[in-house]
Amino acid sequence: MRACVYDAAAPHGLTLKPSHRTPVSVSAPGRIFGSGNVVVKVHSFGVNPVDAKYIIGDKLPETWMEWCAKRVSGHVPGFDFSGIVVKVPSGCSCGYSVGDEVFGLADDPTCISRRYMNGSFAEYISPSLNQIAHKPASLSHSQAAALPLVGTTAVQAFREHGLKSGQRVLIIGASGGVGHVAVQVANLQGANVVAVCSGSNADFVKSIGASTVLDYRSGDIFSSIKSDATANGGYDLILDCVNSADSRDQEASYRTNILKMGPEVIKSGKGVDAHNYIVLGGGSLEWIAAGLKRFTSLNCFARNFELFWIKMPGCTSALEFIKELCDIDGGGGLKPNMTESDFTEENTRKAFETLRGRRTAGKIVLNIVK
Repeated sequence: MRACVYDAAAPHGLTLKPSHRTPVSVSAPGRIFGSGNVVVKVHSFGVNPVDAKYIIGDKLPETWMEWCAKRVSGHVPGFDFSGIVVKVPSGCSCGYSVGDEVFGLADDPTCISRRYMNGSFAEYISPSLNQIAHKPASLSHSQAAALPLVGTTAVQAFREHGLKSGQRVLIIGASGGVGHVAVQVANLQGANVVAVCSGSNADFVKSIGASTVLDYRSGDIFSSIKSDATANGGYDLILDCVNSADSRDQEASYRTNILKMGPEVIKSGKGVDAHNYIVLGGGSLEWIAAGLKRFTSLNCFARNFELFWIKMPGCTSALEFIKELCDIDGGGGLKPNMTESDFTEENTRKAFETLRGRRTAGKIVLNIVK
């Protein structure tokens, strides 16, 4: 089985191995513990920034990247996939049959503390039943493979923070991987979406559901945000897909500038979530707070702010909702913006290089089956 593995000594930290461990065993769902799993032949997989940052690098200082690369050497990277079920547990009804087309998240990254991760950069994977769903009928495998991580992030974040039809939502980084999917998810749920992106992507972002687009390259973006907010009653929810601990994001921090504008820009009080400025990246201490909330439900973040951490185990309901949004009117709903190429060592390394340089809009997908 061909699979890419992290290799700290290799160019861009990645090596394609022509023969790697193949997941062949399946298990039925347990009564108390364990969701069970199936074996899937991967057709296509998506590549995400978290993959290029060695799974854990987005939660640690930039100076730790070399350590991160060594820490995950031997692990198979990747979460997003779309493929065909080739083996199911015998003697039980798991909801899937051999030949079913499925998409989802290949593994749970918390596993790396106790075993090797079996990610989606491989010909065969064994995902948990609670991390997959039937593929949207209206999408190809390559399109479906672009959606699990970014789609689940958007759906879970909006659900957790009470997105409602009619609310005004500001999405920063609206043309990126999470951002362009979040625009569609919010719009399809009846929200009024205001998007921040470059002027070159404005027409695209409007075409997928944004009612207003603010160009961060044209004038003072913070004045534009404040003017739009004060003229229209503020924002009920802000999803910041740009904020991170990366030094490149510290030059013009949306989070710092917007939060200090107060309730005329980001609403506070009755009718809105208490932590309604949501970021998807941050410093190590913020990730610790996010982990505390994820595993104990204890929220230690200050009012109007939260770093959101996706929950992969149990994400089937989010994936099923993504499928539903995609298949609206026979395929007139959610669709990813993506570039695709064949699964080779060169193309996988190139994808990592592109993501680390942040030179992409939408998603990158590699196809194993042509």
